[in-house]
Amino acid sequence: MKETSNTNINIKTLAKRLGISTGSVSKALKDSHEISEETKRKVRELAVELNYVPNPYASSLRKQKSKTIAVVLPEVADSFFSLAINGIESVMEQKGYHVIISLTHELFSKEEKILSDLKSGRVDGIIMSISRETANTDHIKSLQDKKIPIVFFDRVAEAIETCKVITNDE
Repeated sequence: MKETSNTNINIKTLAKRLGISTGSVSKALKDSHEISEETKRKVRELAVELNYVPNPYASSLRKQKSKTIAVVLPEVADSFFSLAINGIESVMEQKGYHVIISLTHELFSKEEKILSDLKSGRVDGIIMSISRETANTDHIKSLQDKKIPIVFFDRVAEAIETCKVITNDE
């Protein structure tokens, strides 16, 4: 029975079809020295045949890393922020990270909601420029309490101890 959709093809499926453990399949796909070349070949062939695609979310749960960085900005109409996004995205891609961009539209309430949503652990870090309305920083401190790294750029929250990248416009 040939499977045509990869929506249900996972490591368990490959293991069951090959009669080996899920751990062996995982190690074979990672080219581990613990697995024989013959087993690696069989696993790779079946993975190709069944259109197996690794699930990045399952991997991130195991590793406790999402390989995702959030960029929280007040706007993107400003060419400075557009350039910043391009630079951040380019560097993050080289490092194997995904970038999520969220806009506060200069609203404290929206900034607070975005950061609250990010507390779930969906990101490994946050790069942000605070909104003009931001005076209270409790929502930012709560991220630090969850050990989520934050880097400010352009507009910073002075009360927060973290890395800050600023310009002096001179």
